[in-house]
Amino acid sequence: MRPHAHFVALLLAAALVGGCASESPLLTESYRTTVGEHDLQSLVFHVSATVEFRSLRQLDSLQDAGPFRKTGHRSLLINETTSGRIMALGEGWLAIDFGEGIVLRFARRASDGVYATPGWGTVTIQGERYDLVVGIMSGKDVVLRVRH
Repeated sequence: MRPHAHFVALLLAAALVGGCASESPLLTESYRTTVGEHDLQSLVFHVSATVEFRSLRQLDSLQDAGPFRKTGHRSLLINETTSGRIMALGEGWLAIDFGEGIVLRFARRASDGVYATPGWGTVTIQGERYDLVVGIMSGKDVVLRVRH
């Protein structure tokens, strides 16, 4: 295959992969209004990015962890495959339960009507405080998507 053909093949593959991600629509205010409050309760949701929750409480010393890490923190993860259901809702916000005590509050962004939560901060999960981290750099919004 010529170099130009490789480039075209890569672009087509990227477009197909990008197209798959768009199958799961963002939850926006107009989507919420179209579906209606009653049917909204039956939908299954997921997040747009992997979210890690790192416990603020340091675990006991780990003797068999090797020379690099003797202590640690409990960690929980949710990602694009983790299903969530509405736990509570109000005007411009939804609380989504992702299981294992993980409940996140998503609020409607004024700029685009998309429901999102900050990718930073501290949350309480089953009585324990956790830092919320998204990707390498925290601070990016986590967007709520509707699972089909």
